[in-house]
Amino acid sequence: MSLNHRQRHQLHRIETRMLRSDPRLAQKLGTFGKLSAGQRMPYWEHLDTRRDRIRQAAALIVEAIALMAAATRLLLGAVLALVAAVLIGSRARLPMRLRRTARPSAKADGYPDPADWS
Repeated sequence: MSLNHRQRHQLHRIETRMLRSDPRLAQKLGTFGKLSAGQRMPYWEHLDTRRDRIRQAAALIVEAIALMAAATRLLLGAVLALVAAVLIGSRARLPMRLRRTARPSAKADGYPDPADWS
């Protein structure tokens, strides 16, 4: 981690004040620093870098676009199915049995015969 000049100066001032106020605590922290110098920080204490945040944002954007594409595909499929059902429904014919009862036969004079309706 790189610090700018002001931050380094502040840390140096904190360190010198701590050394003056409690030398035993400073000695313990120095020992701890020497013992843990070769170890890596736990993953939960790591801060994401800007590159990591950009990578995560890009992954979320790609996932959102994929979900939108899937939703659009599903919506178009439903619309096409609805249009097909309407077109097929308008062309559908009644079975012969129902067509006979639905349309009464006409006599020679052009009027339907009520006797054929039963």
